[in-house]
This record gives sequence, C-alpha cells and structure tokens, in this order.
Amino acid sequence: MNKTFLKVFTLVFILTGFIIVLVFGSPTSEPVFARTLAVAHHPLDSKDLPKKVTLAKDSTSDHGEVAFDHDTHSFKKYSPDGKTDISCAECHHTDQPAAALKPPLVTSERKELLTVESLKKADAAAVKSCRACHFQEGNIPDGKEMAVGNYKDAKGKVEKRELNSETAYHVNCNTCHDAAAKLRPELKKKPGFATGNDCFICHKKN
Repeated sequence: MNKTFLKVFTLVFILTGFIIVLVFGSPTSEPVFARTLAVAHHPLDSKDLPKKVTLAKDSTSDHGEVAFDHDTHSFKKYSPDGKTDISCAECHHTDQPAAALKPPLVTSERKELLTVESLKKADAAAVKSCRACHFQEGNIPDGKEMAVGNYKDAKGKVEKRELNSETAYHVNCNTCHDAAAKLRPELKKKPGFATGNDCFICHKKN
C-alpha cells in the first residue's frame, strides 16, 4: 500500500467511526441523534394518556433528566395524605374552569374540569404539556413570552417570578412531595421517594 492510500483509508475510518457514534451513540451513552429526535418529537399537546414520561431530557445543567411515572401519579392515590387520586388540574392547572382557580393561578383554558372521562369526549381539547407554556430558560419560541406568577418569598413578601420549566416543575413536584413527607414521614424510607432536598433521587447526573 502506498502512503496516499493509507492516509485516505485512515481518514475514511475516522469519519465512519464519528458518524456511527453520532447516530447510534457510544456503548455508555444515549445516541445523540435519538436524543434529538426524542426532544423534537415530544408533543406540546395530546389526547393520549402517557404511562411514563421523561422530563428535562434536554437539560444542560448537571441535573439531568427525570423519569416521571404519570400512571401511578394519576391512579394510585398519590395525594399528600395518600387517601385520594391527584386531580389532573393539580398539574395541568389551566385545564379547569376559571371559578376553580386559586392564587397564584390566573389562567383557565377549559370550561369543564379535566378528567380521564372528559378527555374522551370528541370535542374535548387536547391537554398541553408543561413545555407548551413553561419554556426552557433561554429557549423561548419566537412570538411567545415566559409564563409568570406571583409567589410569596420566605418572608411572606409577594414577588413576580418567571416560571420557566425548571421552576414550574420544582414548584409543583417539591411542594407536593414535601407535604406528603410531612404528613407521612415513613415515605422517606421508600425507595425512589424524594423531598425538595433530594435532587439526585429524581434527577440523573449529566
């Protein structure tokens, strides 16, 4: 073999390896191409009821994605006291009548409270995902504005806060989990249960 052929062969070999890693991923990582597709194809609204959802799949911080079991949170008596199912509107807060809104919530986009049964109606609107309104910080779509809300700080002073996806998830999830831990301290010993201080029980590390 001459030197020119060896150089070309080596270059082709390196480029092929790079393309394989880009599309299929390394043995210890998720494929870059697959990860991009998963983010791009995540629906902003749907009438399908998911069983499991991966949140923050495109996180750029060291706090990576979160595996969220939508099915158990919806149907396994996951209220803080463990006695009732969680209402859909507990998370999908715009999917309830205006009269049912409680501060700091101000936006209603549904005249009838969202339930599994109401969603089956032919004329029922699809359910928005969190990211439809609570955008990732620094990634606000053209023509859109970040959701905002009035919240009390530790001293009781009301302040307006931008509710990006990170803030919205943490306000909802941590508030509920902390309340559950207070009412049922035994939950702290349950594998996978986290309070607001247990970041990496929920998050994967990036």
